[in-house]
Amino acid sequence: MRFPYLAVPAIAVASYVLVACGSFPKPDARVSSSEGAIRGAQEAGAQGVPQANLHLKLAQEERDKAMALMKDGENEKAEYLFMRAEADAELANSLAREEAAKKEAAQTAEQVDQLKKKAAGQ
Repeated sequence: MRFPYLAVPAIAVASYVLVACGSFPKPDARVSSSEGAIRGAQEAGAQGVPQANLHLKLAQEERDKAMALMKDGENEKAEYLFMRAEADAELANSLAREEAAKKEAAQTAEQVDQLKKKAAGQ
């Protein structure tokens, strides 16, 4: 006689968990932030830096997979993929900016060397 009484609360809890899992909100904010991060990496010139380009492509693929998951109602998984896409895009952005800073530093060092040579020759 006790078994059916114990089964009812267990079934209720299981039903609640299933409903709660299926009602994860759409990660609209993550969609926007990941797309913004990808755009930022592109504007920073990530396509021209091999390592940055790799992370940029990974971010785009993750965003596309997340969009597909969102269409299928897998909002929680989609949110995590959007977060990964955003992180990869930010890494691509940083790598591209680092490369630009290295080039600028090299040019400045070259200019300093030229000025030193001019000053020594006078």
